[in-house]
Amino acid sequence: MIDLQRIHHTGVAVADIEQAQIHFGKALGLKWAPVRRFDPLPFWTPEQGTHEVHVKATYSLGGPNHLELVQGTGPFYDPGRLPDARHIGVWVDDLAAEAQHLLDQGWQVVASGAAPEKGFGLIAYMALPTPGLLVELISADLKPVIDDWLGE
Repeated sequence: MIDLQRIHHTGVAVADIEQAQIHFGKALGLKWAPVRRFDPLPFWTPEQGTHEVHVKATYSLGGPNHLELVQGTGPFYDPGRLPDARHIGVWVDDLAAEAQHLLDQGWQVVASGAAPEKGFGLIAYMALPTPGLLVELISADLKPVIDDWLGE
């Protein structure tokens, strides 16, 4: 069962990560972790199957909930597309089991780090069939890497 006490971030797709840092930073008083490039990043979507995307991302510093800004290639990261990539990211200990639990309740996989038949990878974006908020399941295996990135 997903534990919302384990929300790590609220994410938003942006067209220009540097401009978004300035605007969100000023308005919300945020400081940012260094922007990281994932170039290329293995990605899976129902429309394209397994492919590569190019992503730049950062998180606000402080917490416990961070704001994540993501600029990437492909339709999933298009901030003008609805439903867009606004989401909450939640740590889970068994990503495949949590994804299957949601699938069994009628949710859909919108994107993931690997194809569903390969266990979804380390992240899986899940959605109800109706537009709205996405839930990003994040494998707890990534926690040390992200904590290091954020200096936590």
